[in-house]
Amino acid sequence: MNNIIEDIRKKQNELVMMVNNVFDDIVRSVSELNSNNLSHIDSEYETVCPITNIGGFKGKKVIAVIIHNERIITPTWKKAVSVILTDVIKDKEYKDKMYNLCDKMLGRIRNRLAHTNESMRSAIKLDDNLYIETHYDTETLMRFLLEILNELNYNYNDIKIVIKS
Repeated sequence: MNNIIEDIRKKQNELVMMVNNVFDDIVRSVSELNSNNLSHIDSEYETVCPITNIGGFKGKKVIAVIIHNERIITPTWKKAVSVILTDVIKDKEYKDKMYNLCDKMLGRIRNRLAHTNESMRSAIKLDDNLYIETHYDTETLMRFLLEILNELNYNYNDIKIVIKS
């Protein structure tokens, strides 16, 4: 009888070790995701694209923006543009250039980049007295973003967009 009990205890310990190993693997995977390890990003459900892939964005859902190897979740295209431009104006030189572009980037009806949001239909506040018009379709919004970045002479090669596949 003692042998049977010992065998049961032995099997119980083996099962506990197996379960612990599985959970350790899960915790390790989650830790890798949280440490901004970008190797997990290119999965079957999402695609990482350069910011210049404007035609490929049309009709797609944005998931995140990758700036300086940091993944920032962005549920909308407007949020993606906001995150990118907010990161750009962290640098004082680019911030000053952006303020100088205000009221010079005009649309057909309203300003696209301005010190106030008065004439804008769907403005996003980037900074004090700095607003961008975002009432556009995805393609137009992303073209406008690239136009701003080009006017600022900003190197956007390390900015990637993660879209749902």
